[in-house]
Amino acid sequence: MSLFQPSLFEQSTQVKITLREDHELVTLSKLVNWTALIALAATIRDAKVKKASGREPQYRALLGALALMAIRKMTYREAEDLITHYAPARYLCDLMDSDKTLDHVTIFEFAVMLGADGVEKANQVILGIAKQHGLVDPTELMSDTTAQEAMIPYPNEVGLMASFMNLMQKTVGRLGGKFSGIKGTVKEAVAKVKGLVRNSHLFAKGKEQKAKVGKKLYHTVKKVHTEIADLIASGYKLSSKAGKELTEVTKVMGQLMPQILPFLKTGFVAKGKIIHLQMSDLYSIVRGKAGKKVEFGLKWGINRLGGGFLQGFLIGDGNHASDQKFCIEALERHQEWFGQAPKVFGFDRGGYSEANIKLAQKIGVRDIGIAPLGKASWQINEKKQDYVKRERAQVEGCIGTIKAAIYGFNKPNARSTSAMANCGQRAILGFNMRKLVREWGSMKAAAAGG
Repeated sequence: MSLFQPSLFEQSTQVKITLREDHELVTLSKLVNWTALIALAATIRDAKVKKASGREPQYRALLGALALMAIRKMTYREAEDLITHYAPARYLCDLMDSDKTLDHVTIFEFAVMLGADGVEKANQVILGIAKQHGLVDPTELMSDTTAQEAMIPYPNEVGLMASFMNLMQKTVGRLGGKFSGIKGTVKEAVAKVKGLVRNSHLFAKGKEQKAKVGKKLYHTVKKVHTEIADLIASGYKLSSKAGKELTEVTKVMGQLMPQILPFLKTGFVAKGKIIHLQMSDLYSIVRGKAGKKVEFGLKWGINRLGGGFLQGFLIGDGNHASDQKFCIEALERHQEWFGQAPKVFGFDRGGYSEANIKLAQKIGVRDIGIAPLGKASWQINEKKQDYVKRERAQVEGCIGTIKAAIYGFNKPNARSTSAMANCGQRAILGFNMRKLVREWGSMKAAAAGG
């Protein structure tokens, strides 16, 4: 007897479904202040769009899509599929009583328009909701720094030069005019570079042999770079996407070449070395961790508020900002969002300085829990020290959570630093949204049981 029993009647593709009231997406949809978020998105769009033509975006549905992507890491195509076929996702986007949907391009364009700053402001709205329900205590603040690693290969000199040649072959091949004459030169150089890279990886033994192959590779790449740079400098217009990419990568490589040669000669890495051709803002962050001394990406500051909700932002301009500077920036961000200084503030010894202690006192922090350096004394008593240490330890746990696969803070599938910042803010937003739903449910259950 066959186990496969086909249906006698054709199944309907129209489904009637009842959602549970306690479903995460249903609860979130009811808790969020969509009016405030729509006003925020409209303001950002008005500031960025030069000429508002065509239909206005479906703000409510698109903001629902943003929330969906925040609480559950996914691609834009996956978001499109869920919003089309998954009932709770449609409820979150306010599309249950409609046959409309959102395509992945529209969601992507909305995310780019909103930007990392827009997602950060959306997070501010969520924290405001949590505060209204008594779930956030802004009188407590514990801060720490972390690295958002980029999804890039290890940035060694051989790999960077090989990447440059591959990009040149790709972009020059899509251009015409004066660049038609060097396509053959680039193709031959790429073949030579591939052979040298293979030689470096497989056959060059020891530092001397590797340095010898590296220098040959350097001179081959430099010749191609000089030729392309001269063509760009001749005033040839490169307005196409390929042309702009060629111009940008050639400019970055011009800064990188003087950093590569000293390493090949001395073995020492140049200060402020560029580690990626298309994301030149990335940098190496020395962490000193076991098994991972250096991380490549962007440095973030994470604020944990009383109640466990998070704020996050790139430190300074995203460059090599010190923990001492971030210590005060963390307090300033907190004041900006909540209009008051925290009464209790905790930070590790990286932020300790007499100037920071005085600034914290001036701002109005009562219990300054910045761990002291050397023989310096704490500013708080032992009982408060133990409390601050316990609370600060939880910041690491929160950082580990946003770096988990469900949120995707770490190694996001992004091809620019602005996209990385967007993904980072989205992960923090998702963490806070999920926490809002959980804490609200616990508070409701406690009230019902009491």
